[in-house]
Amino acid sequence: MTRVENHRAAPLFDSLRRFVERDQAPFYSPGHKGGRTLDPWFRAHLADVDLNNLPDTDTLHCPEGPIAEAEALIADAWGVGQSFILVQGSTSGNVAMALSALAPGEPVLVARNAHKSVLAGLVQVGARPVWLEPRWDETFGVAHGLDVAVVERAFAENAAAALWVLHPTYYGTTGDVAALADLCRRHDATLLVDGAHSPHFAFHPDLPIPGERFGAGTVQSVHKIISGLSQAAVLHVDPARLDPAAVRRALQLIQTTSPHFAIMASVDLARRQMVQDGRDLLDQTLDRARRTAQRLAAIPGLTVLRPEHLAGPGTGLNQLDETKLLVGTAGLATDARDVVARLNAVHGVQPELAGTGHVLCITTIGTTEADVDRLVDGFTEVAQHAGRQPAGSRAALVADLLALRPQMVLTPREAYFAGQETVRLTDAAGRVSAEAITPYPPGIPLVMPGERLDADVLGLLSALREAGNPISASDPTLGFVTVVR
Repeated sequence: MTRVENHRAAPLFDSLRRFVERDQAPFYSPGHKGGRTLDPWFRAHLADVDLNNLPDTDTLHCPEGPIAEAEALIADAWGVGQSFILVQGSTSGNVAMALSALAPGEPVLVARNAHKSVLAGLVQVGARPVWLEPRWDETFGVAHGLDVAVVERAFAENAAAALWVLHPTYYGTTGDVAALADLCRRHDATLLVDGAHSPHFAFHPDLPIPGERFGAGTVQSVHKIISGLSQAAVLHVDPARLDPAAVRRALQLIQTTSPHFAIMASVDLARRQMVQDGRDLLDQTLDRARRTAQRLAAIPGLTVLRPEHLAGPGTGLNQLDETKLLVGTAGLATDARDVVARLNAVHGVQPELAGTGHVLCITTIGTTEADVDRLVDGFTEVAQHAGRQPAGSRAALVADLLALRPQMVLTPREAYFAGQETVRLTDAAGRVSAEAITPYPPGIPLVMPGERLDADVLGLLSALREAGNPISASDPTLGFVTVVR
């Protein structure tokens, strides 16, 4: 085959086309579910609005025209002081918050299950994280939010300048954000909110309390739940607590100078849709999700996270976004990843993700009754195919993981810029990790960049490897680790 013949292939495009033409039931983000909830003219003219910074279109880095007007409407819709359109997802918002609110070397309280973009912000700024353990849920094998008592104890032990919380988690659960905000006020600390999965909270009273009501800065992924294109996000700011000019300067550093205008326009349109029709659309979405949760919970071997599982005020499991369907699969005689593979291959149903003992399905305003019927039918067949088994317990190993906290030697920034080398795990005693090492469960990093790999940590990592736990690291087999030279 000649070089020219080789280049007739378009592997990425071809894989996307095959996926789309399989006509699957989408239980993943983005929330528009293949364009179902997009404005018809906008959907038909996506290529036409792929424009540049022109006099008619305005400039994202220093908006004075329609982008500025759109941002003002976004702030009004969400009830905040000022909002900024993001075209690089919530990741850019989290990094911008770090650059705007934190200073090198100052301590900041951070949930240990924070998104990697929070770690990216800490690396760029050089702030010193004080990692806090989230509430662990053994039934579903997931981490929730922070208990207030954990944060209160951390404030008593550290002169922290800020608290950075996840509201909600990937799974739709939240801590008591009002109580956490009160703690921040009492300790003169800034509250930063990674609310990537919360853009719809402000538009329906049955959803959790919006974090933007309390945080100095709150980032939200418009594309995950409502009608934004991928990478569409917003950053909300309380100007009394976070300087909008500092935020704009930070965004000018990290956002592209060639933003996709379709992404920005999708934020504008999603805002209009939520203000005009959001309450009715979310009424339907919540009703559909609740009925589906009940149907799934009736399938032998499955459990579904529902309001009766909540632990109440002051806990990291205070409220629940019921549009998220977290399905516990520990009662099935198969791995959750095999459940998702069969749902996909046999039933044309694609969930968002599978973890140890759970499957996450995201329903949105774009989900249909036909979708959820396929989901329930698919889970019914998969459960029958897998058969039942008593739920296995990894409580001892997970308890060890949650109890062990390595010594921080360097900040994440110092570890990132230090010289690095790869060594065998067996030769890593006393070395400082240059990478995050995250076992599943619990999906919380056991080791962060800058933390010491002591005998207890290495022993637990070896035990995890021998037990066959999935591990996210530069070498998932943990034969080698990356350390500071």
